[in-house]
Amino acid sequence: MRSLVLVICLCCSLFMPVYAFGKTVVDLKGEVAITGKTIRLSDLAEISGEDASLLSSIVIAKSPDGFFELNISARTVETKIRSRYLGEVFFTGATVSHVVSCTVEVPEEVLKKVFIEEILKNSPWKDTGRIEVVDVRVSRLPKVLQADSNIIRAKFSSFERYLGFTTATMLIGSGITPTKVTVTGKVKLVADIPAVRAKVAAGRVITSSDLMMRPIDISSCPNAFIRVEDCVGKRAKVTLREGYPIMPAQLERKPDVLIGETVVIQARIDNIIVRDKGIAMKDGYMNEPIPVKNVSSGRKVLGTIIAASLVQVEL
Repeated sequence: MRSLVLVICLCCSLFMPVYAFGKTVVDLKGEVAITGKTIRLSDLAEISGEDASLLSSIVIAKSPDGFFELNISARTVETKIRSRYLGEVFFTGATVSHVVSCTVEVPEEVLKKVFIEEILKNSPWKDTGRIEVVDVRVSRLPKVLQADSNIIRAKFSSFERYLGFTTATMLIGSGITPTKVTVTGKVKLVADIPAVRAKVAAGRVITSSDLMMRPIDISSCPNAFIRVEDCVGKRAKVTLREGYPIMPAQLERKPDVLIGETVVIQARIDNIIVRDKGIAMKDGYMNEPIPVKNVSSGRKVLGTIIAASLVQVEL
């Protein structure tokens, strides 16, 4: 019961008139720019007199969402004051106050800062190397409500790789339709990755001694191998140039049998297995047919690789 009485008393105190009886003058402004969510008497008028501080906080209206402009008549202002204040008030100034939302221009450096911070936070490469964002450009400098100027988010495409040319839509404000601005920049990723120590001829199998680790901007070659173990043991399909990173298209899996390699030729006659020495005349992979030359007879036959250095022929 006591709680109920307290609630009733509190509600009454919020809406009861202000009982002060000083001489107060309200000078209504013709043009007003609003930054807050409510329009108070102190926003619309110059108030003087003994009770100026009491009247200044009286709420005349709520600010509409987003950009707005509206007219508030002196009669509306007087009605609002009379509902809260019973003292003597004199009105001067404009008969209508034209109220608009106060806008500010979002600084370019603020938009760039948020753009870079979001890239560093979202990049899947942040543990791979040093990320640098350069040549950042803003499509335009937006004007927004002052209350929204510090609410900035960056929206990237779900397919964004955060390498090379990168674009984000900056959303400014918390409303249903935030202001949108496009920001672009070039994202560099400098990381230590395998590079060719000295020229490697096509057809050679890569060894660890052929490679060195060096800092490279892999945003210009995002598909390059980033681990030594991805390269060692593979064969160069083309000549690899000194100092350059290695791309997957430049390597191939080492053949199970190399051209010129000595192999065992195996033939089965009924239940008898006959073996002889041969020379592979072509590179080949497991279960793939290749031509081989019998060392003893000089005869060329076609056989299938069934194991390392083992080729089976059908007689």
